[in-house]
Amino acid sequence: MAKNLAIEVLGFGYNNTKIEGENIIYRVNAKLLSSSVIIDYPYLVISENINELQSSTPSSPIDLFVIRDLQRVDNTLKKKVKSGMGLEVNLANARKMSGWQVGKWLNQIRKFYKFCKTSDCQFIFSSGASSVLEMISGPSLDALLKICDIEPESYWLELGDWIESKCHRR
Repeated sequence: MAKNLAIEVLGFGYNNTKIEGENIIYRVNAKLLSSSVIIDYPYLVISENINELQSSTPSSPIDLFVIRDLQRVDNTLKKKVKSGMGLEVNLANARKMSGWQVGKWLNQIRKFYKFCKTSDCQFIFSSGASSVLEMISGPSLDALLKICDIEPESYWLELGDWIESKCHRR
């Protein structure tokens, strides 16, 4: 059923007593959102379609926009993002890159992180794993954050605060 509704589990453990012991936050595709289906569970509405950012309404806002190709981030996206939105970049595509492409990609992440900071959006760096075998360890992710000039401790604190604010909003 979760596959039919395009529900995924957010890729890290979250345990906050303010949400009455829930430790899973779901990712729900914006196209298939039906409030009657998951109203009792904490969730984030995600999208990969830039046109859905324009149709986002206060009753069904896009919480998280997934960026598959950093080279395609242009002024259109920069104009459509809203303050407080999460912008996710994942590592799945980097696995197929050559060395110089990875270096260029890491530089693009540095620039994108700065854009997120100036536009008051939450930068989210994820593994993009589609199976347990593709997951990335915490220390490895922290090392990549440091390479991108992002302080891991502050990144995780900001991400936790952002998730908490999104969950309490619902």
